[in-house]
Amino acid sequence: MALGKAMEVLKHCAVRLEWKDNETFTPFYEQTYDTLPFGKYQGKRIAEVYYIDPGYVLWLANKFEPEKKKLLKLKATACSFASIHAELSPPRRATYHSPSQFVGTKGTRLPRMTLKVLYVKQQVDTYKPDFYIDQRVIAADRLGNRYTFTEKAAGRSQTPKALSCFSRAFSPGMEITLESAKVMGHYESRGVKYTRLGFLKYAANGPNPQ
Repeated sequence: MALGKAMEVLKHCAVRLEWKDNETFTPFYEQTYDTLPFGKYQGKRIAEVYYIDPGYVLWLANKFEPEKKKLLKLKATACSFASIHAELSPPRRATYHSPSQFVGTKGTRLPRMTLKVLYVKQQVDTYKPDFYIDQRVIAADRLGNRYTFTEKAAGRSQTPKALSCFSRAFSPGMEITLESAKVMGHYESRGVKYTRLGFLKYAANGPNPQ
């Protein structure tokens, strides 16, 4: 059954399929550095984790950076178990066709419109000495056109992880209504077209301060 599953996964891949029985992994059970000293599988051996969560072993082999020399052998052991997974081609992502189009021309003002917030990223303004947290917002209109704009901090925050009480707080799923906005430019990323906005004027039912 295991061989059949492996052949099914690899049928479209130009890689060699090697058969390894349990005897290949038996020696690892006798090694003291085969036991994980950290993480969600702490106390378990790599050979055990390999059978229940091979992706975690693959992470150890390719992404884990040992800070201590004694963990180098642990990484080497993980590499020996990840030999097959490392050869597999990553799954193909479904092709996404965005309906988004560029809106307006640079310098023009757009009329009243309602947008739905899709993504918000908070970032500290590094040009100011204190914690002034701006919000980078991605939103879309009812036609699927995407817009980006930056909401500047309205005041200083106490920490770099919290907005000022004077700032408008945006969150995914929120709907905002703009009386007007100026088109600052256009750009395309991963096949999705974005219209960059500035000089936003919110309607009376726009986002309220925290």
